[in-house]
Amino acid sequence: MVLMKRLKPAVAVLGSTALIVAACSSETGDETSSDGIQVTTSIYPLEYVAEEVGGDHVSVTSLTTPGSDDHSLELSPRQVNNLSNVDLVVTLSGYQAAMDDALGAAEVSRVIDAADHIKLIEDIDHSGHDHSGDVAEEQEASQDAHDAASEEAEAHEDHDHTDEEDHEGHDHSGPDPHFWLDPTQLALLAEPVAEQLAEIDPDNADEYRANAEQLIADMEALDGDFHEGLAQCESDTFVVSHEAFGYLANAYDLDQQGIAGLEIDTEPSPRRVAEVTALIEEAGVSLIFATSEAEMSVTGALAEEAGVDVDILDAGATQLDENVDYEALMRTNLDKLQNALDCR
Repeated sequence: MVLMKRLKPAVAVLGSTALIVAACSSETGDETSSDGIQVTTSIYPLEYVAEEVGGDHVSVTSLTTPGSDDHSLELSPRQVNNLSNVDLVVTLSGYQAAMDDALGAAEVSRVIDAADHIKLIEDIDHSGHDHSGDVAEEQEASQDAHDAASEEAEAHEDHDHTDEEDHEGHDHSGPDPHFWLDPTQLALLAEPVAEQLAEIDPDNADEYRANAEQLIADMEALDGDFHEGLAQCESDTFVVSHEAFGYLANAYDLDQQGIAGLEIDTEPSPRRVAEVTALIEEAGVSLIFATSEAEMSVTGALAEEAGVDVDILDAGATQLDENVDYEALMRTNLDKLQNALDCR
């Protein structure tokens, strides 16, 4: 068996003309507009919430550019300084070191940290079942829960988890950050965003709160469609390039099998590759997923070896197509899961 190459994000190659244009233009998040409340977010799902709640009264920018590696965000000094000029920043602490550092350096007027409102799951096994308790019972996550998760993540940093054979090629670097892949979890940010916008712009407070209620209803409807669409399937096992879908698997009783762990640049061990290949055959899996185009070649190599098809199940940290928003992306993912799991 040929060992799969190390997972790495694709690097865009720019021609000389594109470089000249880029040099004359501003970076994402470099400048603010005078139109409406200025909101900066770290990743697309947070941008989506801010736009849905703020409506026409906000101008929202995500610092993670489309198609880039969200785990390895890099910010320029201008982008860091500009955080002091916006009205509101929405982020997820502990996810992107550059963003955490920037917020520590910049004088930011208002920050919403998703980790203060979401119970991040520290330990999800391959079947997606939470070992830290029922997520539904902990949706009203407190700052104490956030602090406890942060302390535990720091403790993990002091412990060596580099033995691939012992850990089967999976990284255990802290809580799973991909909470937005469960729409009911993303909905938990609607009200905090509405309240911050209401404080900034009291004249439109009722509209922000109404928009938040509508977003919550939309996410509940999406959640219902996932439950219904995945209720009667021949299989509950799906294979994905890295374990970004733990919250989704946990919410809909699916068995997520990651070729690699939470981090997209984690190299799967030969043992893990062999396990996944055997599982594909034993479970009758006919379609496996990459989470992005950058992982298609690696996942495709395993698919070819196992004799199965490969497709993209978008983890949604960035918006690749401005005409495809979070809800549309998730519905596309639902269609692909139904196909892979042979659902009726």
